[in-house]
Amino acid sequence: MNRSSPYYPLRRTVLSRTVMGAAALSLLLAGCGADSAEPATVASESGSSDGTEPSETTEEPSGEPSGEPSGEPSGADPAQALATAYEGVLGELPTTPTTPVADQSIWVVSCGQQVSTCSTPSAAAVEAAEAVGWTAKVCDGQLNPEGWSACIRQGISANSSVIMQIGQDCSAFRAALQEAKAADITTIGVGGNDCDVDGGEKEFTATTQKLDGYSSQEWWNTMGALQADWVIGQTDGAAQVLSLNFTDASLGAWVQEGFEAALATCPDCAVVETLDIANQDVGSGTLVTKFSTALLQNPDVNAVNVPLDGWFLAGLAQAIQSSGRSEELAVIGAFGELGNLDLIRGGTGQDASVGFSADYDGWAAIDATIRVLNGEPVEPEGVGLQVIDAEHNMPAEGDMFAYEPVVDYKTAFKELWGVE
Repeated sequence: MNRSSPYYPLRRTVLSRTVMGAAALSLLLAGCGADSAEPATVASESGSSDGTEPSETTEEPSGEPSGEPSGEPSGADPAQALATAYEGVLGELPTTPTTPVADQSIWVVSCGQQVSTCSTPSAAAVEAAEAVGWTAKVCDGQLNPEGWSACIRQGISANSSVIMQIGQDCSAFRAALQEAKAADITTIGVGGNDCDVDGGEKEFTATTQKLDGYSSQEWWNTMGALQADWVIGQTDGAAQVLSLNFTDASLGAWVQEGFEAALATCPDCAVVETLDIANQDVGSGTLVTKFSTALLQNPDVNAVNVPLDGWFLAGLAQAIQSSGRSEELAVIGAFGELGNLDLIRGGTGQDASVGFSADYDGWAAIDATIRVLNGEPVEPEGVGLQVIDAEHNMPAEGDMFAYEPVVDYKTAFKELWGVE
């Protein structure tokens, strides 16, 4: 991308203007009841654990983005907005080799095994850990702070070498992370933020960084902006949006802020209603009722943006079909999960997704863990974003999304780690 183009500052500055206030609200919501010790369940496992002492390495974003969308701001041209969405933002894998420490045990805390956006990276982290000869277990956090805290404490009790938290912010389980730190256990945040985001102290040993030159906030902003690009293009610059906002983690606020900032470049586009959704709504089934009611009350809506693909599989796709308005709605999600690709292929309640490889994300988390245990800095992992719909960037049926051009991340990571 030409960084002198007006599109670049839109992505890197306009998208970030007001996000911190919204993020603080979502973090407060996420933290309610965070430290109850209600038991969680172990979803899958292999091997045993030991108590290897961790390193205290953290990472900071550095450098410039290795790839960004090209073109003018979205509102200038709906066709250009679509081209920008499909091109996406791609990065590069780490290039510095690193050697795994032997005999480590990884306790992977899934945000909630009932949704694929949590279960896919969790399973991938286990696969990657086993590829380097480590043992790994997944604990199901059950989509609530009590479950996440309980899983962390189970990892402490198991004397795990590393506790890895998938998909949630530190503030929701701060006390449990402090207990892990006191037990000298390495903790890795994957897809979530450390407690310094809301003014506290860092509690994770390290968090992963998806793209070179992108902070976590900017990466999630870009996800929302690419959703807006696609919606603008699909509605020929006349999007009237029912927008779903995830309130239980800062990533939700950041996706929403990115979406709204990019949509604002389209003169004839508007968010008609913003619908706040929490994990509790998904787990209880309230998501479907809230959405169906909002859609019925807004007959002029012609587009829907959803921050988490897992919600479609939790009843949202069926609700869209049952509404009788599926054909007139341009519906986009995010994450690009395998089951959602089938929905998109069939046009059954979802039309597109801002995809990144959640499987890649799990492998990248193990790369970060290896580097932390070696006392090395965490490197940007090259986890990019592209919009997928039925005609663009769609992998073969049955295959996970892996970008266009395809990135062979598993082979690349194994080569970096020196394993077969």
